[in-house]
Formats: sequence, structure tokens, C-alpha cells
Amino acid sequence: MRHDYKYAPGEWGTLGREWRRSLEADNKSDNTVRIYLGVLWQLGTWAMALDEPYEPTEIPTSALRDYVKKVLDATSPGNAHNQFRTMRTFFNWLVTEEEIDRSPMATMKAPHYEPPDVPILYQDMMGALLETCPGRDFVDRRDNAILRCLWATAGRRREVSVLNLDDVDQDYDELKVFGKGRRFRTIPYGAKTGQAIARYLRVRNRHPQAALPALWLGATGQGGLTPEGVRAIVARRAKEAGIGHVHPHMFRHAYAHYWQLEGGNENDLMRIMGWKSREMLGRYGSSAASERAHKSAREMAIGDRV
Repeated sequence: MRHDYKYAPGEWGTLGREWRRSLEADNKSDNTVRIYLGVLWQLGTWAMALDEPYEPTEIPTSALRDYVKKVLDATSPGNAHNQFRTMRTFFNWLVTEEEIDRSPMATMKAPHYEPPDVPILYQDMMGALLETCPGRDFVDRRDNAILRCLWATAGRRREVSVLNLDDVDQDYDELKVFGKGRRFRTIPYGAKTGQAIARYLRVRNRHPQAALPALWLGATGQGGLTPEGVRAIVARRAKEAGIGHVHPHMFRHAYAHYWQLEGGNENDLMRIMGWKSREMLGRYGSSAASERAHKSAREMAIGDRV
């Protein structure tokens, strides 16, 4: 697939194209490559427009500090933090490729950034969502199965949205999803989710487009659902349930919260969620960390031991 990326002048463009090939060889997702190259284009364009232009193999730490401050002043700490991480990855790659001896960012620290906690979907909220689709018609059974898949597997919106019929193993109650980094993984689900999927498949068999490979079909003959379609279903059911705004990623945060609340193994959670970095444990666990801390404190009852 051809992508029309933008490249800055000079070595920024030459090395940027090589970095793109390296990222693709490392199996980075198209979205990750797009974000990384976008950051490099912004940095390179800025560096070449200075009174004293800098190529990537010559740019000093002081100039990079100026650029990070510029991003901080013009945008947000979150954006500056993300750009910093991408820049660091690029210069580390230059070291690996022996284009430079040492990264100019080696002594730099990322801008301080506290990501906002993502609200999680609590069990009573999930119950309210399911109560909006109790029927036996196609739409209710489809939406019920989608909600239960999101809840029981913690699959990302895109992972769940693009499932095909062959990705569902009803004998072992597992979904095979294609996740970030172009990696496949299987996720088990429970009896209630299996029942919801089986009920949906029965009505799906009578759908005019039942021959299509997509697991989730639209109700009006538009083919398989898209990730945006799944987002819209979740939002519509949340509105019907009267529980405020709900988006699919809240299901993943809920899964991580309840897993850790019950003392589940963190390495196992990482495998289920499709994470490579342990940093994600803290990021996803922060949403309801106080609740888990209070539960642990009550169970240990340290104050009652004397």
C-alpha cells in the first residue's frame, strides 16, 4: 500500500525515508509510522528554517530543547511528551545506524505529563447497557454480542470490529484478534459471551449478507461493521441506558481494573491485553487505583493488628 508521507528538506527527508523502511521492517502499524514521520517532518521543517539550519546528524541538544519548549508553548504537555518520545526514538535509530555516535537527546528529560484518568465502565453500567438490547431481533442480538465481546475480552475497538467468522472458535470459546504491531493473539471469553455470540450467529444466518466473512453485519445491507460503526453502537446504547458518554476503550480500562482488583497476575494481563511494555499496566491501572488501594487496606486491616 502506498502512503504519501511528507518529508522535510535535506537529510531529514533522506534519513526519514530510511527510518520509514526500518519502522515497517519492525512491523510497526501504519498509524504508528504515520505519527512518527509526522513528528519528524515537523521537527525537520523547523530545524531547516532556522537562521542557522541543522541537519539531523548535526543538530545540538540546545536546539532540540528549544524545539520541545516551542511545542509546549504552542500545544499541550501531552503533545510535547509524545513528540519527545518519537524524537528520541529517531535519534536512537541514528545511533544504531551509526550515523551519529551519541544521541543529542541522551541527557534530555521528557516534559512532565500526567495523562488524565480514563473513566472506566463499572459492572452496574455494563448491566444497564445489556438491558437496552434484550430482544431476539437481529440488532439486539448483534449489539448484545458486541457489548459482551468488548467486556469479556478487553479487545480494542478495531480488533473487535474487524473480526471475521473464522476468528471465532466456539469449541474453545476464544477470539483470534489482529492487534497492534500486526500481531495475532487469542483471547478467551466466558459462557455468557459464548451464549450471546451463538444467539447472534443464529439470526446472522438469516441475514441477506450472511455469506460475507465479516462477523458483525450492518442491519440494512451495508456489509460488515466498521470500527466507527461499533463506536456508534456503544454510544447509542449508552444514551438509551442513561449512563452518560461511553466509548469502547472504557471496556479495556474496566477489564484491567477488575483484573488487578482481584489480584490477577500482571504478566497474564499484559498477554491478554496485547501489551509489550509494563508501562501500560500503570497507565491503565490508574483510573481506579484508589479503589483497589482501599480494598487492599481493608483486607490487610493493618490498624487492627494491635
